[in-house]
Amino acid sequence: MKQFENIGLGGTFDRLHTGHKLFLDIAAHYGQCIHVGLISTNYLETTKKKHNEIIQSFSIRQETVESFLLKRNTQCQISSIDTPGMDQKLASDAKLGALVVSQETCDGANAINRLRISKGKTKLTIIVVPRVLRADGTLESSTRLREEDKELSHY
Repeated sequence: MKQFENIGLGGTFDRLHTGHKLFLDIAAHYGQCIHVGLISTNYLETTKKKHNEIIQSFSIRQETVESFLLKRNTQCQISSIDTPGMDQKLASDAKLGALVVSQETCDGANAINRLRISKGKTKLTIIVVPRVLRADGTLESSTRLREEDKELSHY
């Protein structure tokens, strides 16, 4: 039996890499149903992500995450994140029992819990996933993968 019926997480999930896989594996370990907020293509156009012009389409990223979780016998619900204000939605969602976050987004999860408390809701358990390093000691990231793809496309 998994610890939580419903777990929330979010991200871009461009070029699913070992860091993403660890993130999703941990969510699947703890939760029966993973509620994934996936950054929309329109929202990406307003961000300053490096090489965001070559980020995979929403449908490819959605299909990749769904397929990965299905192979782990984990249900998922994917919704589009179209604006930066997801805190209010997560602060009100009574179904969620936990959030899975990266070290970089831990402050946001704590802010969501403060909002939940102010609304009279219970705090969510926050599960922080460690960073994944490559063999060369650098951080595994979609940005780095996009940079490598861009370098290869010049040949």
